[in-house]
Amino acid sequence: MNLDQDNLKLLLIAEVKARGRLLSDVAKEYGISSKTLYQWVRQSEQQPWQREQALHSEIALLQRRIRALSQELDVRPA
Repeated sequence: MNLDQDNLKLLLIAEVKARGRLLSDVAKEYGISSKTLYQWVRQSEQQPWQREQALHSEIALLQRRIRALSQELDVRPA
């Protein structure tokens, strides 16, 4: 797995675990099988270091969303 795939994997795990989204919804949104995502989530529970990485991925995702929303607010006419 390359770095982008690892980041995607961590992001999807964070979507399920940190944000509490349904596994099936996340899998469908990103075009992967629910079984694969389930295995990733289970593996992350067995490897504590991945929990921290998943949280970092979630933080980065939220920061990008905040920036995007802030830019939208700045662009809108008063």
